[in-house]
Amino acid sequence: MLWKGRPGKPKFAPYSNQTHMLLRISLAALFTVGVCAGPVLAQSTAQKEEVTFLTDIRAVPDLEWQSELRHRNGWRQFKSSHPRWSVEFNEASGMPRRAYGDPIAVGGGDASATALEFLGSLDGFGIPLDELVPMPIAPTKKVTYAHFAQVHEGLTVLGAKALVKLDAQGRVIGFGADVYREFPTDLQPAIGEAAAIAAATAGMLNVVNTSVGGLVFLPVPEGRKVEMRLVREVEVSTGGNVVPGRYRCLVDAHTGKLWYRTNEVKNCGHEAVAEAGADVQMVATAYPGNPMDAPEVQNLPDMDVTIGGSLFRTDINGFVASGVTGPVETVFQLRGRYANVSTNGVTPVFSGTLNEGPNTVSFDGHANIRELSAYIYTNEIHAHVKDVLPAFQGTDFSLPVRVDLTIDNCNANYDGSGLNFFAAGNNCPSMCTLNDVVYHEYGHNVNDKFYNSLSENFSNGAMDEGYADVWALTLTRDPVLGRGFNVTDPNSSVRRYDQDRRVYPVDIQGEVHADGEIICGAWWDTYVLLGNDMELTTELFAAAYPGLQAATANGQEGQSFRDVLLDVLQADDDDGDITNGTPHGDAIVEAFGLHGITLISDVEVIHQDLLTAPAEAPITVGTDILITFPSTEYLTAVTLFYKVNDQSEWTEQPMSGLDVSYYETTIPAQPAGTIVSYYLALTDIFGQASSVTPTGAERPDPNLPFHIFVGYEVRAAENADDRSELGQWTQGLPTDNAVTGDWEFGTPIPSYSDVLDASTIVQTGTQHTENGEFCWFTGNAADATSPVGDRDVDDGTTTLLSATIDLSAYENPAFSYWRWYVNNPPTGANPSADWWQVYASGDGGDSWVPVEDTKSSERRWRRMAFRVQDVLGDVSSIRLKFNASDSIRPGVELEGGSLVEAALDDIELWDEVETGNGLDELGRLEITSMWPVPANESIMLTVSDRTVRGMGLEVLDLTGRRVLQPVPAVLGSGTQRVDVRSLAVGQYVLRLRWDGGSIERRFSIVR
Repeated sequence: MLWKGRPGKPKFAPYSNQTHMLLRISLAALFTVGVCAGPVLAQSTAQKEEVTFLTDIRAVPDLEWQSELRHRNGWRQFKSSHPRWSVEFNEASGMPRRAYGDPIAVGGGDASATALEFLGSLDGFGIPLDELVPMPIAPTKKVTYAHFAQVHEGLTVLGAKALVKLDAQGRVIGFGADVYREFPTDLQPAIGEAAAIAAATAGMLNVVNTSVGGLVFLPVPEGRKVEMRLVREVEVSTGGNVVPGRYRCLVDAHTGKLWYRTNEVKNCGHEAVAEAGADVQMVATAYPGNPMDAPEVQNLPDMDVTIGGSLFRTDINGFVASGVTGPVETVFQLRGRYANVSTNGVTPVFSGTLNEGPNTVSFDGHANIRELSAYIYTNEIHAHVKDVLPAFQGTDFSLPVRVDLTIDNCNANYDGSGLNFFAAGNNCPSMCTLNDVVYHEYGHNVNDKFYNSLSENFSNGAMDEGYADVWALTLTRDPVLGRGFNVTDPNSSVRRYDQDRRVYPVDIQGEVHADGEIICGAWWDTYVLLGNDMELTTELFAAAYPGLQAATANGQEGQSFRDVLLDVLQADDDDGDITNGTPHGDAIVEAFGLHGITLISDVEVIHQDLLTAPAEAPITVGTDILITFPSTEYLTAVTLFYKVNDQSEWTEQPMSGLDVSYYETTIPAQPAGTIVSYYLALTDIFGQASSVTPTGAERPDPNLPFHIFVGYEVRAAENADDRSELGQWTQGLPTDNAVTGDWEFGTPIPSYSDVLDASTIVQTGTQHTENGEFCWFTGNAADATSPVGDRDVDDGTTTLLSATIDLSAYENPAFSYWRWYVNNPPTGANPSADWWQVYASGDGGDSWVPVEDTKSSERRWRRMAFRVQDVLGDVSSIRLKFNASDSIRPGVELEGGSLVEAALDDIELWDEVETGNGLDELGRLEITSMWPVPANESIMLTVSDRTVRGMGLEVLDLTGRRVLQPVPAVLGSGTQRVDVRSLAVGQYVLRLRWDGGSIERRFSIVR
């Protein structure tokens, strides 16, 4: 269905002046790809007559030449100020075709002014600013494109363009200066129109018409330079007894050389051959696409003609060579192989006599212009479908096309059996006279029949409406659908895709036509960003179409849209490995991203949290980021967020990429007795945080961040194994009301949503202490195969209570503990609805202050840290209380019950490092030397001389998994050997640990 109603006037016309219109026509003349109506049966004369100035259609970038261009002064000058930018050059002109990188702040007013100011700052490239003509600005919610054409001495330069892309803050995030600086000085054509026509028509047969256009510049690449030619545009039409053609030609205005000739009518049927008998060419006067345009005489393809009692059909050009001797009685009907047009159930028909030899018969006077236009449009869109999907036969039948229905107006629909178009009225023309409206409704027929051919239904309404528009736009190559929808306003339209992009999910409305604009817009912008290459666009569309992305219910548009993007990228891939990119992946990802359609990121942040740091020294934090295409297209920045002690606001600290995967930043030095909290986040092309580590640390109800103790040491601990320095612990209080899942002490037994899938773990099966055995946990099931939720916390609260801990001997005490808390496992009801609560009391338990009060959980051991003074102020003792709860909420699913599990281990009491006790250098240990790196069989290292406890070495892979068990480490000037023969080739982290600190070094194994 088209969408009932009359749209308002657009905000601006697509081209605002004569120069823009000339550019549009010239570019179309040069780069238009015609429609092929069927499979190739024989090579046509038209194919033989095409000419091109491009000598290597399979050319790939010359990497050595690109490197040389990058080392020229223009780019080196820019790169010195913007080291994170990349570029691809036009290898013929030596100009930056497309550059991109981190944001650059630029002054200026509107987008065009800002863009011109930026282009003007690129002194090293000699961009001819006075020749740039602004194109319509393309704003979105996230980015704005400022495009410019190049016009030299009043003449368009074909294919030349400049681009500046701005983010939401008006900062430059990309630019292109694919323009030219050298032109011929002689702008007077040396040949006249007659000579230009002669050059354009050289070698051609059956020329029936020619017209000469204006002068333009054609950049002709010749290896690593450009030959700029002044050319004249000529149009040549052919006809007669062969397949008609309409050729766009570019003739050198000085030499008369034909540089380019292409047929805009791509004929794939075999050419008509005259035979003895009565031949007929069927024609009619119909609209060329819209009632705003003057009617034209056109051919009637694939139409039923009964000659002497035998049924014939015209070919794609409306011609029949019957072989029947004339004169002969003939019946002509406005129906045929692919369309059966009717008004009030009556198909136009008339009779006449065909004479021997050629006959031209017009349907004018036997059918109205609306019926004739509908017939032609239906055959045009069917031919387009066959061009895109040549093997698909589901629409190869005579489809009923009903016109001038009077039960409604300003609308049209596809009802599963045919197309229905309503009569003129209410300031709307007859819907069958708008070609793209016919194309749109026929698109529904294609969607329906194609999915049916795969035993599926095209179910999603937004996808159906969006793809119906795609079928129309890929034929018209016009982003405006239903132009002239309001007869009183020639600028009116049904929908348009060159303004006000719709973005997922913010523009989802639950109305299928509006929501369908998101996916159709993604396809239109893919076409634009692919350089207006419709052949490539439809090739990708056809390859992704069988993915059945629309076989889903309304309301699941996001899923469908993401599926489309993935299928398109895979259709574009040329080596079976999408992770290393695709030939046009950047354009595809950008086009879909403009509409908020992105794949779920596969970025993996490999970060071992920093537990301690020395006082009064900068704190270096680094992370590895494992990322593959297409996620590489979304990443724009890596940021560390940190705060100190009880601060409420996060400070942003940009992280710098030190190599292809490693990023690092430095937190400013902090005094002893400080706790620094931090998390990491990647920023995407929309300015949104993604891949936050720890997950959820940025939320309003945040997950735990990482914590660093600065200038602290552990003074006492309760690890549930060999250290019990914090007194007795009480499991359960008289006020507890949980019916199952009370706190217990011992060895935890894991529970899983699926016992065959370790990733579905709910309750931990391991305590936290290294080489330990015990911890506290909320109820053990009978064994690991017990049903999930067996003895989880149900219907209330369970409490674990510490003794009163004396703090009088400590200067600035702080606590840390490791906890496991889950309230949202894969199969749990009412996820994230229940609380994990930790309280502290400075008066022995008479009053309690929250330390943690959160519904945010994580299915792994996490460490919380806090300074006592930030929670309780200056107190001499503390008591801790840990609550896990399952709330009761009558009327909610399962009365609000959730699947809640918790565990606790390694509660540690910290205090500032004491000066002069031999531990004041805590955290300052250094690996003074480490060799060989890369390593093969062993690594040798020496460590600075410090007195610490519990020193050891271990090796981790980049996922944080320990791959070499801890080994004793040598202090002082001694040399330590680490045997790495068991490690596979790859990258690793060597960690030196001691009580209260650690230091890491990366190394590689190469063999």
